Amino acid sequence: MKKEIVVPYFKNLFSILTSEKGSKIFDKKSVLVSARETGIEKNEIKEIYTGWNTGAREMETPAAKSDAKSLVYWLCAGLLYDDEIPEQSFLRLAQFAELAGVPGKTVSEIIRGKDRFISETSLKKRYTLIVRAAESGSLRNPVKKTGDDARSFYIANQVSIEGIDELQRLLLANSLGIHAALDGPPGVGKTRSVIETAKILGCDLFTKTCSGRTTESHIISHPVLTMQEGVSVTSHINGPLALAMESSGIFYGDEFNLLKEDVQKRLNSAFDERRSIDRNDGVQIKAGPGFWGVISYNPARNMISRDLEDSVADRFIHIHYNRWHSDFKAYVSLKSAFNEDPGKSTDNDKYNISLGWRGITGGNSFFRGEMTDGSLKWYDFFSGQQSSSEPEYVYRVHDRGSIMNNSKYSNVNEMKNLESQAYDPVNFSRVMSRFTDMLHSLVSTGQSPMLAKIGMENILKEEDLELLSLHESSARIEIAALRHYEKLTGMGFNRFLAQSYATRLVIDQVCYGQYREKKLRNTTVYEIVSRIAQSLKLMFGSNTFNTNFKADTILPK
Repeated sequence: MKKEIVVPYFKNLFSILTSEKGSKIFDKKSVLVSARETGIEKNEIKEIYTGWNTGAREMETPAAKSDAKSLVYWLCAGLLYDDEIPEQSFLRLAQFAELAGVPGKTVSEIIRGKDRFISETSLKKRYTLIVRAAESGSLRNPVKKTGDDARSFYIANQVSIEGIDELQRLLLANSLGIHAALDGPPGVGKTRSVIETAKILGCDLFTKTCSGRTTESHIISHPVLTMQEGVSVTSHINGPLALAMESSGIFYGDEFNLLKEDVQKRLNSAFDERRSIDRNDGVQIKAGPGFWGVISYNPARNMISRDLEDSVADRFIHIHYNRWHSDFKAYVSLKSAFNEDPGKSTDNDKYNISLGWRGITGGNSFFRGEMTDGSLKWYDFFSGQQSSSEPEYVYRVHDRGSIMNNSKYSNVNEMKNLESQAYDPVNFSRVMSRFTDMLHSLVSTGQSPMLAKIGMENILKEEDLELLSLHESSARIEIAALRHYEKLTGMGFNRFLAQSYATRLVIDQVCYGQYREKKLRNTTVYEIVSRIAQSLKLMFGSNTFNTNFKADTILPK
């Protein structure tokens, strides 16, 4: 928060809070948390309060209109720390918003949709979420609760070992502004999951199915001849990528690897920090707040087929979709064939599968549901605390092998023991970097002196590591992983599982496409890389990781 906004922020906060009769403003969470987050000392707050109190308790608007608009969103972020906002306080906030050029309707939508913001405890990050939602237009399109009027219940079926399903993974990436690449065989739900994510976010979705004949004109813009005052003039019509960028929507490129490499690379600037693309007519399209890109592809079956171009792949986190389990596929196939909604059926136990309940509010609050005495009760996905409200979007989940489905880890003490194995953030980032350096050494020489230090020297005899091929990890992908780690721990997730999930993002990136399932002798590349990560105590897995491993084993003093 800029210094010139801090004083009017507190003065307006006082004005809004005192509109509630009998309010003890210095006991309000909004004031206490705001003071802590902005670094304001107690004596400074009292000075601001005295100045406001002797000035007839008036609202104070910054001179710059842009600062006034920003201040409205800061006030919304701060006020949401309080358990409730009384009607008089809300009316005072709405009146100030109108003066600052923010429609009162926008403020109403922010307060009404507070569940999508309150899980973020940082004032600055909460403010960023509110701005992104307000400016992207997603506030104007609140998701409808899934019910009998919906086409069908979505069934999440791509659940990571840490228990995070594909909708949650996509929404986490979206909230961080990180683009996502989905890979996996046809028919496992890649496209459907993107459609559902757009529905949850209330964002417009612009889709392009790609092929070897797709050119940049099909994606960015294409020229057309029009008549202006009797003269033929060439103008450009935006394609799906440019439309998504201008409208702060979602671009979805299906079968993206079928694009020629030069076309893939032409789009890079839209998906990196430049957030812009140049049309052939010289017009530059800049991405609005909230623009997000998702691409999908089916991994190459052989070395002749092409994967994503490396520089393109580096601009996305990679999420792998597995083949459906045979019983789950049989269940969905038969229900769909008889026009029944698989998500609403109650006989899934006949297929030896179990469907759980999950929910989402605002794209940033996750829930899990438990059916008790015929009633569905909702709990925060990360903390496990019971929720007083129902999620906006309800769906089912088919989870066969995650930690959430492991009876051993339903014990609180076991989860605490697991968390105790986590590195602190500094050592986590350092060990992860050493891990990717080790992979680089193995790819380059087939050897790494660190294998012996982590007790995996036998892998040199078991597998032909000279045949190991991986994509290069980069600072960009490791930054994305660490941002996910910070986000998940901030939401209350077990620190070791957050660490494990972040490591998985790095592994999915270096193993994407044709390398993932390639066998060196007996074991696939993905399994070997995962075993190394588990030995470094970076990641949870079915194999027991080395709980005695210490970071200083491989880190220099």
